[in-house]
Amino acid sequence: MMIFSLLLASTLLISGSSYRTSTIHLAKTKLQISSTDHMTTLDSNDLAEKLVNGFYGDFFNYLVRDDIIESIWNAPNSLQKLEHLIKDVNAPMKARFLACEVLFEKHFIFVPDVGSETVAEIYAQALLNNYTEMANSWGFLYEHNDEGPVGIRFVMIGIEAVPVLVKLLDNNDQSMLYNGSQEAMLGNSYQFRIKDYAAFYISKIKRIPVQYHQDPQERDAEIEKLKFALAHDQ
Repeated sequence: MMIFSLLLASTLLISGSSYRTSTIHLAKTKLQISSTDHMTTLDSNDLAEKLVNGFYGDFFNYLVRDDIIESIWNAPNSLQKLEHLIKDVNAPMKARFLACEVLFEKHFIFVPDVGSETVAEIYAQALLNNYTEMANSWGFLYEHNDEGPVGIRFVMIGIEAVPVLVKLLDNNDQSMLYNGSQEAMLGNSYQFRIKDYAAFYISKIKRIPVQYHQDPQERDAEIEKLKFALAHDQ
């Protein structure tokens, strides 16, 4: 009986020690995860500030764009920091947009990881706020069948971008201008509005033809047809 009691006490002592060890290990693991998340947040905040302030250079100067993207991508833990920044609803929208641009170039499968609707909304805000500072980025649209190097992101996102774009179909703003000599003369002659860009991207995604007209009222009629088609799309 005494031997049994000693064995039981020894077993309980070992079990208690194992439990304490497991508890300490779990606490350390949680602390490490919390510390890692905290560092990722700090790193993402620093990255956001640099992106907004143009620390890396002009993303849309295509002579230096590749070097800019490489320098960001080659930084330690770049994928984790970029995805964290994109998902951070409190981060500056322009920083989130530029982070998306890096990942579209270097790791385009990031979209489902951060959410297609999230990325679509970020690009809608980039269009509305002219983050690229030139309409060239968004394409010459209809007569040239050109989505532009940034506008094509909506097409890459696909069907999940449509609800975000539909919200822009009543936006008449046409303050965004084309740069360059011949490009500016050509692009600005179209007097594209935000709604014209949105309608073009939707037509590409949904494969619904939208006819271009020089007259804005005729374009509006085409957009109304598009709205009707979308409302009755099965």
